[in-house]
Amino acid sequence: FSAEVLDGDYTALVALAEALCLPVLSVLPAQLARQTTLSRSPRVEALFGTGSLAEAAALAAAGPGARLIGPRVQSADGMATAAIAEGPQT
Repeated sequence: FSAEVLDGDYTALVALAEALCLPVLSVLPAQLARQTTLSRSPRVEALFGTGSLAEAAALAAAGPGARLIGPRVQSADGMATAAIAEGPQT
C-alpha cells in the first residue's frame, strides 16, 4: 500500500495493511507529479501535477519502470480510491 504524505488519519490503511501482511509506503508529492496516469481529474491535476493520486502513488511505490495494471477504482461512497501498479522488482 502507498499513501501520499499529507496530514491525515491513516489508522484504517495501516490496519488493513497489517491484516494483509503488506507494507505501507510513503510517497512524496514530488514523486507523484512525475507520474503519467490513465485517469484524469482536473482538480487533482491542478493541485498535485498528476491526473490521479491513487495511480501516481501506485506507480511511485512500485518504482522506476512500473506500469499500471488498470485504471483506478473508487468506492461507492467516494471515500477510497485504489490503483495497482507492477514494477520490475514486484
